[in-house]
Amino acid sequence: MEARLRRRALLFSWAGAGTVLAALAAANLLSYVLFARADLSANQAYSISRGTKDLLRGLQDTLTVKAYYTAGLPPPYSLDRQYLRDLLAEYKSAGRGRVRMEFISPEGDRRRREALAAGVEPLRLSVASHDKFEVKESFMGVVLLYRGKTEVIPVLNGVADLEYELTRRIKKLSSASVKAAGFVTGHGEAAPGSPAYEQLFSVVSEQMDARAVSLDQPLPAGLAALWIWGPTSPFKPAELERLKGWLASGGSLGLLLSRREVDLRSFRSRPNPAGLEAFLAQWGLDVADGLVVDAQCEKIQMEQPYGPFRSVIVLDYPFIPVATRMDRGHPAVRGLEAVSFPFASPIRFQPEGRTGLTYTSLVDSGRTSWLRSEPSADPTTPIEALVTKAGGPFSLAGVLQGDFAAGPASTGTAAGRLLIVGTAQQVRPQFVGKQGTAAFLLNLLEWSLQDESLLSIRSKAAAYRPLGPLPLAAMLAAKYALIFLPPLALVALGVWRYRLRKAQRRRLARDFDDA
Repeated sequence: MEARLRRRALLFSWAGAGTVLAALAAANLLSYVLFARADLSANQAYSISRGTKDLLRGLQDTLTVKAYYTAGLPPPYSLDRQYLRDLLAEYKSAGRGRVRMEFISPEGDRRRREALAAGVEPLRLSVASHDKFEVKESFMGVVLLYRGKTEVIPVLNGVADLEYELTRRIKKLSSASVKAAGFVTGHGEAAPGSPAYEQLFSVVSEQMDARAVSLDQPLPAGLAALWIWGPTSPFKPAELERLKGWLASGGSLGLLLSRREVDLRSFRSRPNPAGLEAFLAQWGLDVADGLVVDAQCEKIQMEQPYGPFRSVIVLDYPFIPVATRMDRGHPAVRGLEAVSFPFASPIRFQPEGRTGLTYTSLVDSGRTSWLRSEPSADPTTPIEALVTKAGGPFSLAGVLQGDFAAGPASTGTAAGRLLIVGTAQQVRPQFVGKQGTAAFLLNLLEWSLQDESLLSIRSKAAAYRPLGPLPLAAMLAAKYALIFLPPLALVALGVWRYRLRKAQRRRLARDFDDA
């Protein structure tokens, strides 16, 4: 009893408290010199990617990063400010002396003029502070300076893609040249210069030289890849020969092809007259005439009449599968979790007699997917009524690699690459913003250019965590467990604590009587 009291007196004395504080101070000082860091977040959201590290270590001169961010803002802006500071500290550490960071709060006329001159745009935010509500001018932008060149992020729109936005601008500053990608025109394709796709190609042009290309004349020199995004009219034989020659020479050809076009007003499909079936068949490829339906799919909103009123309902739409089965080892899809494939058709490869070619499926539909050949794509049709004998999974996107020079008897040396996606709807304005679509398309583009430095960065924030369906009994069990278990656990903790203290008092009384 006396020994226990002495130990307690030592622990709670001034000397004991000083000893504990000194030990904590020594541990804190030691951790400043020797430290370890573990990022357990999904997709390593709080660590910079290998591509970013390699880019920063390859800098030949000093990169200056100036962050103009107003201090004292309320959440979530204050949290974004701290995230930006931490991320830039990671950049500085990875740069090994080549990255200089300045974090500036543009308060005062001089700093404000400096931020405006650099290209950072001011925002007017509603801020509640000191028992008053006011509109405050705020800055949230980043300026990057390298060898006399400047790149600006005028306004930070969240931090989900912040590493990608920073790294791609650094890459643009430090790269000596930009690779060129050609986009075929003349058959209804999406291509640079088309007003309907202006926003999409503005993003593409930030990473590469996007050129509109006609197959009526020889292909321009300097192209690293050739793409056809959604043709809707037939190709001439001479044009197909030019495409064949491009593949035979070892070039990269990307093809987004919808076998069936869907009218979004009537939800009826019709065959696409592009007529590339024979062109693909000479290498054993076939895009089946039908649409894939999948139980794992996007949700859409529809208006439905109720008497004189109309209401908006949310429906699962199996004709827009959300694919999560991917070849995780391939750079073009590594890191992606889910991609939408609106009105897609399955891709098939017949390898018989084609020893010089290899097909790799990049993305497959789910196990609960089927092929529908009927023209109707009615959103109100339940998934149970869409089930057919042709069950999945199906290949929705893939790449055929090898020697295209001599067709089935090929034993040549020029290794071409044909990337094929079973839908062209992904580039349409109404679908490009769906789950993972933009990241998927840009990944394919950069892989076709043989530029993989940004592939793993773009998809870090693309998380897909759908809740699995639960039976009614399981939902009720979870509901009542959440209602009753927390208070019952508190009551049980209180009873246990009461009985423990009662036992301690009895033991102390017994020890006192024995003494």
